[in-house]
Amino acid sequence: MDVKKNVIIESIGTYLPPESHSTSDIMKACTNKISFPLENITGIRTRRMAGKHEFSIDLARKAISDCLANSKYHPNDIDILVCCNISRYDNLNQVSFEPSTSIKLRKYFGFNKAIVFDLSNACAGMFTGIYLVNALIKSGAIRLGMVVSGEYITHLTKTAQKEIEGYMDTRLACLTLGDAGAALILEESDSDQIGFQELEMQTLSRYSKYCIAKTSDYGGMIMYTDSVNLTDAAVKSGATHSLNVLQKAAWSPESFQHLIMHQTSRMTLNSARREINQLLKKIVCNDDNTINNLEQRGNTASTSHFVALHDQIRNNKIKSGDKVIFSISASGLTIGTALYTFDDLPKRIRQIDADGSEQEEITPSNHIKQKNDTKYPRIRIESLGTIQEYSIEKHNSLELLKQAATNCLNNSSYHYSDIDLLIHTGVYRSEYLLEPAYAALLAGELDINSTYSDSGYDKTLAFDIFNGALGFLNACFVAQQMIVAKNCKTAMIVAVETENNAESFPDELMNIRETGSAIILDSSPLEETGFSQFLFSYNSETLSAYATFCNTEHKTPYLNIKKDPNLNDLYIDSILPAVQELLEKEGLDFNEIKIVFPPQISSAFITRLAKSLGLQRGKFVDVVGEGMDFFSSSLVYALQGAYQNKLVKPGDKGLIIAVGSGIQVGCAIYHF
Repeated sequence: MDVKKNVIIESIGTYLPPESHSTSDIMKACTNKISFPLENITGIRTRRMAGKHEFSIDLARKAISDCLANSKYHPNDIDILVCCNISRYDNLNQVSFEPSTSIKLRKYFGFNKAIVFDLSNACAGMFTGIYLVNALIKSGAIRLGMVVSGEYITHLTKTAQKEIEGYMDTRLACLTLGDAGAALILEESDSDQIGFQELEMQTLSRYSKYCIAKTSDYGGMIMYTDSVNLTDAAVKSGATHSLNVLQKAAWSPESFQHLIMHQTSRMTLNSARREINQLLKKIVCNDDNTINNLEQRGNTASTSHFVALHDQIRNNKIKSGDKVIFSISASGLTIGTALYTFDDLPKRIRQIDADGSEQEEITPSNHIKQKNDTKYPRIRIESLGTIQEYSIEKHNSLELLKQAATNCLNNSSYHYSDIDLLIHTGVYRSEYLLEPAYAALLAGELDINSTYSDSGYDKTLAFDIFNGALGFLNACFVAQQMIVAKNCKTAMIVAVETENNAESFPDELMNIRETGSAIILDSSPLEETGFSQFLFSYNSETLSAYATFCNTEHKTPYLNIKKDPNLNDLYIDSILPAVQELLEKEGLDFNEIKIVFPPQISSAFITRLAKSLGLQRGKFVDVVGEGMDFFSSSLVYALQGAYQNKLVKPGDKGLIIAVGSGIQVGCAIYHF
């Protein structure tokens, strides 16, 4: 019998910017006098603040450097890199949108064989990344994964200091934030006694609007938080969730040594601890086993669990063999519980800190290589949904998304409650909203398993994948592996795009179609139907060919768009070798491809691509015509066009191609 093996944290790294600022000074710097004992309520005395010479991507980069210094592995060993920060504030007054943070880090460190994309799920981002990498390792798709986040979020503090009007202001939580970076390397263990014993997450989307981060009406970015109602929902549902997961894992309530919750405030930690003790009808959580890392760190968003973990390892509080409960909560509302048993990682970290030694490197004979022989079960597209042109209410991203998802569900055999996984992959959204995940807002609009149920059935995890026009195909790959790993049975992938400059700067547009799309994926009842392999390739020398960022300096935010005049040539040059590699892996010849689903950039682009690939133009689905780029919705509209025009029949093999900033190419074979 095969021994169950868990996923372990092979290495951890963190980074804190050097400047420290007190809560007292933060309060004094507010334009309006705020009479509120913030330090006493939150337990936050000081927090680290970046923003002069370091921003989000810099914090992530330095955390990765620390993580690699504590690891026996090298960048070229990593199979996937997932970047999970909420903040994309990568330069003064600049919120980056394309290319993704992960592909920039891929180039910087030389993660040369890693699949990369960004993931966004508010303060649950890093744990969502871990959840995903855990599934990919268990499905056999990868062996080593890195999850990283760089949270420069105190720019929200600076905006709030100008705007807050009183202690009941919903922007008050912005004054509790601190900056940090964190990174982990994950791999399969040799034992079922260590690593993640359980890891469960779900989104309670009824509360998704209790915390919103977006551009401010006065310039900069801001966060609005209904702290009372969000905390109440998170504490009650989170405590019940943790106890249910403990029971599932057969851990007794007294068996753990440490409880690490999302570090928001002392009052919230105490409330959660009290709720758990009341449910158990005895005192189990106390000052000794509940980690409070707030005093000198503040709320560091998606990095907070791991900054606390690393701090406690370094001060010798967490030891090898210790059992830890990670209680996860984030706006969305995403809750979760991870049960973890440590190997010798704490001892190794302290040894490296003590004498400056490095991990023993793996030998070339044991060098980790990505599996190339894995045969993936077929995952099919069960239904799809788009939007009729005449019904589109422009510039309202959530309304567009709701229409597309509703149409998809109307075409499906599944009910709303059957959706286990919901991933949004659009890039440009109304008001540049970055928190919570757009998928969580959609789940709330559609009431998809939006409240907690003790039964464990009918639950949904919602998050965003953020990777330009390639994000949709990344999400198809992720959904495939999550289904294979039995993390879900059905997945809905959605996308929406909005022209952010349309109203204020109509002469400077992305020239992408304002629309939404959705598909539902499940296990194919027919062995030979659905997606087989995916392939993602990267041309790191072309990072600057396509870049966008939101300038937040002034009252009206502005999307800065930079495109190389030869961008389409670069795209086509990158696509050909990727397609050839995929066909070789699949053992297919070009002649066996009956239909091609290209990026719906323009008819002219499709014509040039057909010529480059040496295929008949008639094999290429073209629904874009003379219209604007379908961008992240290209695949769904192309599939819809093929079905409507009866271009495919059972047994046909289709080649799917996506291309985007980076430059990145994604390809897949779909068996009809």
